[in-house]
Amino acid sequence: MNALLSKYFLYYPITMLNGEYLYKYIRPSNEFQWLDKAASDAITKKSLTDLLSFASSNSPYYKQLLGNSSPQELYDNFNKVPFTTKQTLIKNIDSLKTPLAKNASTKTTGGSTGEPVKLYKNADALARERVATWRSYNWAGVNIGDKQARFWGVPHNLKNSIKARLIDFAANRCRVSAFNLTEESLHQYYRQLTKYQPAYLYGYVSVIKTFSDFISAQNLKPIASVKSIITTSEVLTEADRQKIMSAWGVKVFNEYGCGEVGSIAHECEYGNLHVVSDNMLVEIINDNGEACTTGEVVVTDYFNYATPLIRYRLGDFATISNEPCKCGRTLPILKGIHGRAYDIIQTPSGRSIHPEALIYIFEDIQQKNSAFSQFQIIQTQVDQLKIKIIRSKYWTDELKSIIETQIHNKIDPAMKCEFVFCETLEREKSGKMRVVKSEL
Repeated sequence: MNALLSKYFLYYPITMLNGEYLYKYIRPSNEFQWLDKAASDAITKKSLTDLLSFASSNSPYYKQLLGNSSPQELYDNFNKVPFTTKQTLIKNIDSLKTPLAKNASTKTTGGSTGEPVKLYKNADALARERVATWRSYNWAGVNIGDKQARFWGVPHNLKNSIKARLIDFAANRCRVSAFNLTEESLHQYYRQLTKYQPAYLYGYVSVIKTFSDFISAQNLKPIASVKSIITTSEVLTEADRQKIMSAWGVKVFNEYGCGEVGSIAHECEYGNLHVVSDNMLVEIINDNGEACTTGEVVVTDYFNYATPLIRYRLGDFATISNEPCKCGRTLPILKGIHGRAYDIIQTPSGRSIHPEALIYIFEDIQQKNSAFSQFQIIQTQVDQLKIKIIRSKYWTDELKSIIETQIHNKIDPAMKCEFVFCETLEREKSGKMRVVKSEL
């Protein structure tokens, strides 16, 4: 589809019907990235003060936590506000949400830590998130409506699969399944994208790297229409970046975010990850919860008034810097993000699949049953998965059969499942939970 037709006759009208008035924020967003510190601090102070004031008045959880302090007192004592964790969100969603949740979008994510999370996000917050994301994609030479080749998962159930296809059509993108990476399917994807002529590639690091390695090994020509590549969701190593760039001959732009708040930081043309600081506050804390330069990432979403997320701990680790960037943008810089990693899963039939194929199974079950608080999947042999589960009070043994059936249907019929029920799950040395890992 023509990019302008997609932008003005599909993307903008559909987002407006959803109450997301992007046009209100495009100019302020573009201006914010160049502001000096005093000007940007004044804007973000108001955003944070307004959030704290609204949350303390409209969220039962924060009403009890923050008390009846004035907006200025709330702002002055912000660093004393207790941190929010995924467990806090899971256990207290009904008291965390505000009346705005009634007309808000529901977001459910399996999460990179294996802790399924549900929250609500109001249309205004979604609009601001989209605008900031597109501002950042402009740094990669990409505009709203440009054709995208999306290297992503494909929902397992029919309803979500149909919904994904409709969204792909509206967003002018062609989806490449991360769940089927055989040599035959990679040839098929190459032929498909050569015909489709995408302006850019977007998706999981591991899947784009697999496709890029295939192109290099087969001595295939890079698709000439591709002008940039945007990677997400996994750690992008310098070695992977170079391999992808070598295969395509274009720059790779990395992004960092999470399902609960959306985009957090995007790479500019000089390779620095700039924080979307007009939409959120990013703090870095040490083991004692004190501010530092290198440590755990904590975010506060300024505009999600449906489910306020204040000082939300992500479990990822990074370094934050206010050093100037050659691009001239004054947005803070994140460096050395680590802790989020996925392993490609091998199947007895010889397929290579992205672990999101497994995570989707658990997301679907959690949406219907709220049956566990955390899970982890370990591939111990090519035909063996060890599934560790911290059960909730809603768990039933019938779910074991449901999970096994889904894995046989969606992953491989020869895959065996060993269930281990436990009280805690082991973390990596980095402190991050690796929800799907392979020991092969």
